[in-house]
Order: sequence, then structure tokens, then C-alpha cells
Amino acid sequence: MRLVNKLSLAFMIGTTAILAGNGYFRVQREVGLFRADRVHDHDLIGRTLGASLQAVWRSEGQAQAMRLLDAANAGESRIHFRWDWLDGPGAATDLHVDRGALEALPAGTTTTVIAPDERGKDERFTYAPLIVDARPGALELSETLDAERAYTRRTVYETMQTTGILALVTALLSYVLGSFFVGRPVRALVEKARRIGRGEFGGPVVLSSRDELAEVGDELNATSDALVTANEKVARETAARIATLEQLRHADRLTTVGKLASGVAHELGTPLNVVVARAEMIASGETSADDARQYAGVIVSSAQKMTRIIRQLLEFARRRGPRKERRDLVALTERVLELLRPLAQRQNVELVLHASGERHKMEADVDAGQIEQVLTNLVVNAVQAMPRGGPVEVSVRRERAAPPADHGGAEGEWLAVRVRDRGAGIAPDVLPHVFEPFFTTKDVGAGTGLGLSVAHGIASDHGGWITAESRPMHGSTFVVYLPPR
Repeated sequence: MRLVNKLSLAFMIGTTAILAGNGYFRVQREVGLFRADRVHDHDLIGRTLGASLQAVWRSEGQAQAMRLLDAANAGESRIHFRWDWLDGPGAATDLHVDRGALEALPAGTTTTVIAPDERGKDERFTYAPLIVDARPGALELSETLDAERAYTRRTVYETMQTTGILALVTALLSYVLGSFFVGRPVRALVEKARRIGRGEFGGPVVLSSRDELAEVGDELNATSDALVTANEKVARETAARIATLEQLRHADRLTTVGKLASGVAHELGTPLNVVVARAEMIASGETSADDARQYAGVIVSSAQKMTRIIRQLLEFARRRGPRKERRDLVALTERVLELLRPLAQRQNVELVLHASGERHKMEADVDAGQIEQVLTNLVVNAVQAMPRGGPVEVSVRRERAAPPADHGGAEGEWLAVRVRDRGAGIAPDVLPHVFEPFFTTKDVGAGTGLGLSVAHGIASDHGGWITAESRPMHGSTFVVYLPPR
């Protein structure tokens, strides 16, 4: 309604301005006409009464002429008549016009002036020059301007009243019509836009008018329909993208499982040999009852160890949807290192964990399987980067860090999992490409180029990021930043 109010106010101001201008000129015109009528009346009365006065004076004398003048005063309430001699005995001394100019006027003419009377108030004076008894004289007509002032005030009042009424009527009509033709359609359009903003695309806006606002409504309806189609397309593409990502991540898991297979097989070999040996001794019947119970306990312990190893491998390889929950990053890291330790030992690599700070401060809302996949990729890459063996240091701590420009956000505290190796390092021209899909520097068959790309995507999905630092012959350091709980 703010637009309607503005339009109504604009119409009222414009109408008032036009009517005020017109009223001003109307008042000026009316007052001018009133004044012209008064002057014309004075001229007409002055000439008529002057001619009569002159005729009576000549025929009946001065006394009879003065009685005629008194009778005229008695019969006229607004105009006062007076006889003035212009020279000789009894000549008037309070004339309001120049005596010489008055004497020079032709017979039968008058002159009118506005001048103050003896009280200082302006009056209208009209003089009709006459010659009687061979002496110049003049008939003086005087009238106050009270009637003119009253007429002016009345005209101004009526004009202002008319202007005000017309302005109010215009404002009221513009408000009512604006509310009907503008306010109501605009409210409908705003409500439709708000529904679109909330993601509610149903319920088209229907306007009965066929004007520009109706065209806007039609465009909003068309936009809404287009957004419905676009949302459906985005939903399908998003579902396909998520499915593709899950397939890539699962493929990367299986690749990692393949890398772990030899280490796991070696890890299972020792307890299997123990189980077979103890079982053969029990089966031979040469053991006593106490020895058989002891051997059975060894078999059970070895079987539990193998079960735990196989369960860890299956849990890592199993494909499932993302499930974020509160997890301890130190515990997740320990679990990953325990799973990878056989693979590392085969290459004479020692996995070292450093964890600083209180454990409850190392918790985050994460999908444990996905974070384990990220850490497994980084640790496996670190192990493969050290063919001559050595330590791979893994640390978990809280750090202050500023997200990269493409991530956005302000500097703050993050959970940082750092994986550092002492391998050959990564060349400076290769380092910017390590997170690109299918980019790898490994030999054919040794890597798919998906590991770091998948890890980077998982970190981004968790609201974090991964950084890589490396110097040739001094090793590499990868840091996973995750938001703390």
C-alpha cells in the first residue's frame, strides 16, 4: 500500500497545486471585475448625477441643487456625494486629485482614485467636473473599500474551500482506485514472489486486469513453472552426481582394499598357522586334557584376532550411505593406523601417532567411514612414497586456520589431521594438480588418480578442506581440516 499512498499523495499535491494556481488567478480576476464594476458605477452615477445637478442649478438655483444632492445621499447608503468648488470663495482644500488636472478634464467625464480618508483608511474617490455660475466645481463621490475587501475575503475563502474539497476528493478517489487497480494486484504479486522465494511454486497468481501488472503476473507464473522444471532437473542431476560420487568413492575403497590385501593376508597367516598347529596337536590325541584346554584357548584367541582383522577390512570396504555422527577423530585415526600397520611394516614404515589436547575437544560430526577413507588414502600414499622405509607421522590437534578463498569463511579454530612422510616429495609443477580427478604420477596399474580427489570431495562435504605441502627430497605433508563439534 505504500505505492498507493505515494500515488494518492502525489495526486493530491498536484491537484492542490493546479487548483491553487487556478484559484489565485480566479481571485485576481474576480476582484478586478468587482473593482471595474465599482469604477463603472461611479462613472455612470457621477456623470448622471452631475448632469442633473447642473441642470437644476441653472434652472432652480444652488439651494435646490444642494437639496437634490442631499436627497441623493439619503437614498444611497454606500456612496457619499459632495459638492466641491475648485476656485474662489469656499474652494475645497481636501481634494484627492490635482486641481489643475481636474479642471482640464472635458465636460461629461470623470476620474477615479484610491486615497486615504481623514481616518487614514483607503477609499475610492470619483470626481465629475462641472461649470456652474461660471465657476469650476466638481461632484465628489466617495465609497469605502469595505465591500471590496469583504468580497475579496469571500472569494478567497470559497476558492480555498473548493480547492480543499477537490483535493480531498481526488486523493480519496486515487486511493480507492489505486488500492483496487494497483494495491491489490501488487499484494498478489508480492505474495507470489515470496512463495517462489520459499520454494513453493504452486498456486499461480491470477489478475483480472489486462495491464502491465497482469503481464508481470503472467511472467511470474511462467518463471514459477520454469523453476519447477529446473528443480526437477537439478534434483535428477544431483541424485546422479551423488550416485556417481558414491561409486567413485566405493571404487577407491576397493582399490585401497586391494592394496591392503597382501598385508592383511600376512597378518592372518601367523594366527592361522597357530590355529592349524594347535588343532593338529589336539586331533592327534597325544595331548592331555589340560593341554587341550590350553590349545583351545589359543585357537579361540587367534580366531578372534583374525575375525577382528577381517571385520575391519569388510567394514572399510562396505558401501553405505553417509551417516554423520559425533565421533572422536583420535580414535578414528588410531583405527585406520591399526588397519594399515601390516601394510606399512612390509615396507619397513613405522606409523607414529601424535595427539595433543583433551580427547573431548577432538570430536566432530563426521561420517566415520568416509573420514577413515580419507585418512587411509593419505597414509597409504605416504607409505608408498617411502620405499626405503622410515616414519610416517600422523597428528591430530586443534589449530587456528583461515579457509582458502574458494571455501570461504573467516579464520577460526579447526580440527587438523596432519599426515607427514619423509619420501621423495612432489615436484612444484605437479603439486597444484594432485587433487584433480584421475591425475597420478604413479606407474600404470599402481594408482587410479582418484584417491586424493575423492578425499578432497569428502572433506568439502564435511565443511572442511585439504592442503598439500611438499619439497623435493624432504617429503610431503597433507593436512585435513574439519570443523570441530
